[in-house]
Amino acid sequence: MRKTDTTGDAAPTAREASLLMGATMAISMMGIFMGIFFLFLSIDTSVRVVTAILVGIVGIISFVRHSVYYKSDQIRMGWRQDHPEFQIEVGYANLALGTWALVAAVFNWGTLICGILLAIYATYLLCALFLHLFEAHKWEDLHTPAHLPRVFRSVISTGFFVIVLAGFAFIAFARAGVLPFITL
Repeated sequence: MRKTDTTGDAAPTAREASLLMGATMAISMMGIFMGIFFLFLSIDTSVRVVTAILVGIVGIISFVRHSVYYKSDQIRMGWRQDHPEFQIEVGYANLALGTWALVAAVFNWGTLICGILLAIYATYLLCALFLHLFEAHKWEDLHTPAHLPRVFRSVISTGFFVIVLAGFAFIAFARAGVLPFITL
């Protein structure tokens, strides 16, 4: 039986957000694998697939985790905040990027547009990485001690994801012919 909060509703747990985070990681790995696989067949297809999966699907799942299940996500992250507006806003940013990434990939708006979306998401998550690094340094302000290992895992996984996104953005820009001295 679940505990209830002061309003009589079931108290939130980290379960929903943890499942969504697990789905994000699994889908990310699938997207990276498919992106590499399609690189050997068609660079344009690879960039579209990676944009659809790593920005589109991952962005929309991140929206659901941050905005719909924000209480569960706070527990998962070990955050203590009374006003979730910032977290919900982060979810909306993920929704915006994810939606347009899916539109660009599905309607084949081109490698350059997909590259721009990959680069924007990489930059956005690089900023989040800097926040995670700051949290790892000043963790006592936002986290309980039990959540410190999660912060370090977050730094590593976010850093890897940023490198992958930036790498595929670079490939897309080279393919689109917008990089000096490099074309694919």
